[in-house]
Amino acid sequence: MPDNHSPGHPPAAGSAALQVRPSTALSTYVQPAIAAAAEDDDAIHLRDLWRVIVKRKWVVVAVLLIVLLTALVVTMMATPIYRASITLKIERDAAKVVDFKGAPVVPEEYGDIDFYRTQYELLKSRSLAERVVRQLDLKQRSAAAPEKAVPWWTEMWSGFFKPDGGAKDAAPEPPADPEVAAVRAFMVSMTVEPIRNSRLVRVLFDSPDRRLAAEALNALAQNFIALSLERRFDASSYAKAFLEEKLAQTKAKLEGSERALVDFQREQQIITVDDKQNILAQTLASYNAAAAKAAEDRLKAEALYREFRENPNSSPQMMDNKSMAVLREQQTRLQVEYQDLSRIYKPAFPKMQQLKAAIDEIDKKIKEETDIGRRSIEGAYNVAVQQEASVKAKLDAAKKDVLDLQGRSIRYGILKREVDTNRSLYDGLLQRLKEVGVEAGVGTNNVTVVDSAQAPSSAFKPNLALNLQLAAALGLMLGIGLAFFLEYLDDTMQRPDDMERIAHLPVLGVIPLVKPKKADRNVALAMQSHLDARSTFAEAYRSVRTALQFSTREGAPRQLVVTSTAAQEGKSTTALALAINFAQAGQSVLLIDADLRNPSMHSMLDLDNSRGLSNYLSGDIPALGVVRITPIPNLYVIPAGPLPPNPVELLSGPKMLGLLAELEHRFPAIILDSPPVLGLADALVLGNQVGAMMFVVAAGSTRKAHMRAALKRLRQASVTPIGAVMTKVDMRDGRYGYESAYYYYRSTNDAPRLAKGRA
Repeated sequence: MPDNHSPGHPPAAGSAALQVRPSTALSTYVQPAIAAAAEDDDAIHLRDLWRVIVKRKWVVVAVLLIVLLTALVVTMMATPIYRASITLKIERDAAKVVDFKGAPVVPEEYGDIDFYRTQYELLKSRSLAERVVRQLDLKQRSAAAPEKAVPWWTEMWSGFFKPDGGAKDAAPEPPADPEVAAVRAFMVSMTVEPIRNSRLVRVLFDSPDRRLAAEALNALAQNFIALSLERRFDASSYAKAFLEEKLAQTKAKLEGSERALVDFQREQQIITVDDKQNILAQTLASYNAAAAKAAEDRLKAEALYREFRENPNSSPQMMDNKSMAVLREQQTRLQVEYQDLSRIYKPAFPKMQQLKAAIDEIDKKIKEETDIGRRSIEGAYNVAVQQEASVKAKLDAAKKDVLDLQGRSIRYGILKREVDTNRSLYDGLLQRLKEVGVEAGVGTNNVTVVDSAQAPSSAFKPNLALNLQLAAALGLMLGIGLAFFLEYLDDTMQRPDDMERIAHLPVLGVIPLVKPKKADRNVALAMQSHLDARSTFAEAYRSVRTALQFSTREGAPRQLVVTSTAAQEGKSTTALALAINFAQAGQSVLLIDADLRNPSMHSMLDLDNSRGLSNYLSGDIPALGVVRITPIPNLYVIPAGPLPPNPVELLSGPKMLGLLAELEHRFPAIILDSPPVLGLADALVLGNQVGAMMFVVAAGSTRKAHMRAALKRLRQASVTPIGAVMTKVDMRDGRYGYESAYYYYRSTNDAPRLAKGRA
């Protein structure tokens, strides 16, 4: 075996086998696919959200505990509030004790919805609350109650918003009216809850005093019923006053119309039109009958008179006259006797003369009787004519009276109808006034108490279980929101695909976050990979070494600069760990600490830093004169040496190129630990002098903007890193896919072996 500890010997022949020559450059052909995959996977998935929650789980837990503790403290310190309830039944129409026909005194609402909404608003009205406050004397109770202490944080918070900068001499606000405050507090504490599909309504009241809660609701129900009755009574009183006013006006009109009717009757001498009309009608009817009879009698008398004048002897009057019949019989008998004697005696015969004288006497009497009959018939006719004329005159007078009465009855009828109308209105108003008086005296009510309020046995709030549940939900929401907000504010690199998506660099490896044990805290982290070759940390860097061997067509670059964005990102640890891994593979590896501003390799390897790279660059020391042997086989180091005042000038000089050219023939692998990129030009100079550069990013530490700026500076200086390594990755948070599973796989498999080795 050759002496690998001597820097003068060339590399061993077996080490050339590690220089793998792939047919294609892995980084050249994989990078576009990686970028395309990153663009395709740019959408947010549920697993990404879950990873954020898992990453910030302690933030979520802390916020949850704070909110739960706050809710617990506030609940335990809060004043217990008791809730009493009362159930009322509100009918659409009140029960009618008396039923009067006609329009209702109290106007009705149009529909049930409007009616019940009105009732609910009346329950919440300020006037009802004022009555209850006065009845229960809540103003004095609130004034007598001790004032609650104002928390110090409330006073401090209000002090920031006082006018005029919170001046102490600011005028205090005038105290509010205690009654107004009590009414407002009563209205706030009361809740009206209608029961659906029923005529019931539940009223709730919250108060620190359990008895007061029940008393307030019972008083509320009593006053609500009283107000309902008072509104009905007020409506009846208004209607009564209105009817009384209208009744007085109607009475005055009735009296005026009656007075006008009486004056007209007195003026026209009309006692009763209807009676007089009956009398005049009867008189007119009798005169009509009398006139007809008088005309008939006249016609009869006239016929008798004409017949008597034409043939008196054959007239019925003369034929019915018994005296004329006797005289005619005597005349006939004497004439017969005279005719019989005339055959015997001469007219001068005394007998004949006596008969003649007797006949003449009879004729004289008949003539007198005829004259009497004629005068009688003529008198009867004249009487009939006069009677007919008299009856016609009276009939005409009766007709005139009837017509005159009808003319006067028109005005009388008008006055009479006006009197009747006013009397009817007066009687109706008087009747309605009496009905309203009766209705106003009947206490009908449409509100009844179904379940009266009772003092609650337990507090309604605060509800510890409910508050804790709400606090847990709120705490989770706030915690998760804060976690996502912090994640939004976190501009650091978190996942390997961030480098692929943002920096467009292939990921050469992911280095897990390792927390050294107490016994290993004095040992450098990179040295722990040497001490425990089967650890996850060592396996991760071996994966980086393998990736470097496939990064170019010629295999792993023989000269490699390791840099980062800023300090404390694992750059020096990565450089040392890679050097150890290449050395463990059988190569002679030279590790140059090119960080002439803050060197760390000598401390990690426990070497003297009195002579190093700065001495070579600034003096005449040979290259092999600054190379140091390390405890690790095949690993050689050039420490930084004393800190120079001009690091950039030294690194950019020709001696640095000469050093690399001279040592390249002696060491197959040279790794340089470079200063960070931002703020310094050292990495840019080394990147142009050395052909390959590897970029180190610390998970959760390197900011994306800083990384972009660093890569931009490198590319502007014509330096393109061949890949990137992400360090300090916590594999146990489930954010890194198969790497996490591999981590657990290695841990579980290493455990029994390590235990066996210790045994």
